[in-house]
Amino acid sequence: MVSLKFRGLVAALAVVLFTPSGQVQAYPDKPIRLVVGFPPGGSTDLAARALAEKLRVSFDQAVIVENRPGASGNIAAELVARADPDGYTLLLAASSFAAAPAFFQKLSWNPVTDFSPVALVATVPNIVVVHPSVPATTPSELADWSRANPGKINLASPGATTLTGLAGEMFKETAGLDWATVHYRGGAPAVVDLLGGMVEVMFANISDVFQHVKLGRLNALAVTTPARSAVVPDVPTLAESGYPDFAFATWQAVVGPAGMSEEIVERLNAEIVKHMSTEELQQRFLSFGTDAATSTPAELEQLLVEEAIKIARIARKVGITPK
Repeated sequence: MVSLKFRGLVAALAVVLFTPSGQVQAYPDKPIRLVVGFPPGGSTDLAARALAEKLRVSFDQAVIVENRPGASGNIAAELVARADPDGYTLLLAASSFAAAPAFFQKLSWNPVTDFSPVALVATVPNIVVVHPSVPATTPSELADWSRANPGKINLASPGATTLTGLAGEMFKETAGLDWATVHYRGGAPAVVDLLGGMVEVMFANISDVFQHVKLGRLNALAVTTPARSAVVPDVPTLAESGYPDFAFATWQAVVGPAGMSEEIVERLNAEIVKHMSTEELQQRFLSFGTDAATSTPAELEQLLVEEAIKIARIARKVGITPK
């Protein structure tokens, strides 16, 4: 016969194991998937792999980067949105994640309501670059030369549903320029044509072009972030260059499915912030063209809400409607 004392011990053990605090004590007790919505080798993938290495040490558990490219990151986002909110399936989201409702009409997920914000990990500057044949060293000179030479400037866009493409359209509208936009299927082919002089200007993810800028193959005119980037500290912002209201930054952040326990979110956040605050990871992120960053879950949630609203407003302003 089982004693009352033994039953009491079993009940107490069950409380420890199955209450949220017990889950945190046990977490993680199996591998974590960190899903990336883009192919290997890009800045989002590199950020995921750098962070995963550190979390493996913190948790003494495998952290597996899983690439699920396609549909501007939407395939990966849907996978994570539908996952069990137990903290074992996470998404390293790029800012296109918050922008998706502005570009896609039939999404099965919402970036604000279907995810648990965990932590910001990086900001990714966009940079205005021109082919060396363009006689301009500042955005104002570029705008003036464009007006004096109508039809001479073609804007390379990595795609109509990309934030770098949207930034270029926003600048055209702000400066009142009549540029022809040439759309590409991604940043890489756009950069190839820019290097070859088939197009003249591009608002690019800095990680796609900063080696070409360093080698003098492209000229950098400005970054679109509110402050200068540590990646290219000598390049001024558009706000410094005569466009005070222009600020357009992209970012990378860890999110999980909606419904994750607050305790697990806080534990993940604490480990991510700890590692992203180290000189080692900050320098590593700079090496592939991003500025390391951190946030609380609440700050990331606010960013997601504000970005979704801002990008939808800009998209409408430049004539982009969800498809």
